[in-house]
Amino acid sequence: MFWKNAAVRAMTVRSDRGQTAFEYLGIIMVVVVIIGAIVGTDIGGNITDKIIEQIDKVKAG
Repeated sequence: MFWKNAAVRAMTVRSDRGQTAFEYLGIIMVVVVIIGAIVGTDIGGNITDKIIEQIDKVKAG
């Protein structure tokens, strides 16, 4: 029984120091890749055109 409790305690009580920094770094890397893909292709221009079209529809109506 002691080993079971020790294993459960080891899995639940752990040090998470520094983990948040790596999580933020991962999120930033994903955002940078997405922005790079949008800028590097014509997708960004298409998205901008569609947004402008929708804004013009709202302003006209």
